[in-house]
Amino acid sequence: MKLTDTVIGMIFIAVVATGVAAFTLVSADLFEDSPAGRHSDLVSIASLTIPRADHTTVLLEDGRVLVQGGGDGETISYITAEVYDPTSRTWSKATNLGTARRDHHSLVLDDGRVLVTGGVDHFGVTFTAESYNSETGEVQPERGMRALRAIHSMSLLPDGRVLVTGGMTARSPSGFTDLYDPASERFEPGPDLNGARAWHTATVLSDGRVLVVGGSGFGLARQSVEIYDPELEVFHIAEPLEVGRFLHTATPLADGRVVIIGGQETIDVFDSVEIYDPKTGKWKSGAPMEFPRSQHTATLLPNGQFLVAGGFDSMGDIDDVSIYDPRRDIWVSVGALSEGRGRHTATLLNDGSVLLVGGMKDTSQLNPGSALMGAHPRTEVDLFFLDGAPADLLPVRP
Repeated sequence: MKLTDTVIGMIFIAVVATGVAAFTLVSADLFEDSPAGRHSDLVSIASLTIPRADHTTVLLEDGRVLVQGGGDGETISYITAEVYDPTSRTWSKATNLGTARRDHHSLVLDDGRVLVTGGVDHFGVTFTAESYNSETGEVQPERGMRALRAIHSMSLLPDGRVLVTGGMTARSPSGFTDLYDPASERFEPGPDLNGARAWHTATVLSDGRVLVVGGSGFGLARQSVEIYDPELEVFHIAEPLEVGRFLHTATPLADGRVVIIGGQETIDVFDSVEIYDPKTGKWKSGAPMEFPRSQHTATLLPNGQFLVAGGFDSMGDIDDVSIYDPRRDIWVSVGALSEGRGRHTATLLNDGSVLLVGGMKDTSQLNPGSALMGAHPRTEVDLFFLDGAPADLLPVRP
């Protein structure tokens, strides 16, 4: 079942999108509903201090958002970082990374530090790692991983360690994993994946295991799924996806299920949804999206629904923003971003709002996995307000 042109819940989406190549953007959108009436408006907010795409964003313990690295969407990697303050809605400069990098991964450790691994620096794919202390602003180099990797995944385990899986090496996808121990500040080799993969997802389940889904492996979209057992330190083969995919999203729900949305297989982009139930070890199909998309974001909201924004289809960028209600298995379109975009990030803030940062606007109408063409920097920043929802589509409470 699909529903359109209605709103579920109260959502704030601040999208700050910018870059240098492929129609870069600097914009922000605010979606907010009210049962009575419908209204839309645009207001300005502050932009990033530097255009960036293929970066990372994390929510710090004090509620601010740290943005690190990224690049121009083509060949340049950035060493700079900045912080967004949701109270003042302003950006300020943060301590530079020790190494310029894009297509890396960042994760907040239990002690509040931010661990940054891999990516592409000025010389190619790197195995280096570093950590950021939000209290002191210091950046400290960490002992590197055993393998080069970019577009990989990181998962925070229940014991505080970090599992790093897959990614691209200089030439091919990797099946290597690393385990980082914050106490010793060391990476140790982990068990190998059953299948090398990049552009995959790795989601921590409610029981502490890690669900590794899909990805690209040696030119093919992987259908395979595996689960990491942190107690036995081994990967087990799980039931495969209905269709192989990469550049999808994986969103864990409060009831323990994991929702896989979109993605692509070579040039085919999907609107399909698959839901994994760890209690049964089985997959089932969910209601499809109105638009196929990959390189989008999917953010779990406090009310148990989640927000899916932007992305690319086979013709270019998507501006649609939709909410999925997993309890009723329905989609609701809540409007459109001021500019279509993909390759952005989404961070849930402490007040329940969602900050979407960075991204590229594809004007080339090429395969979403291909290079984007054409440079046209943009500087506008806006907030979009949208009100109005029928009574039967008000937020579902947990």
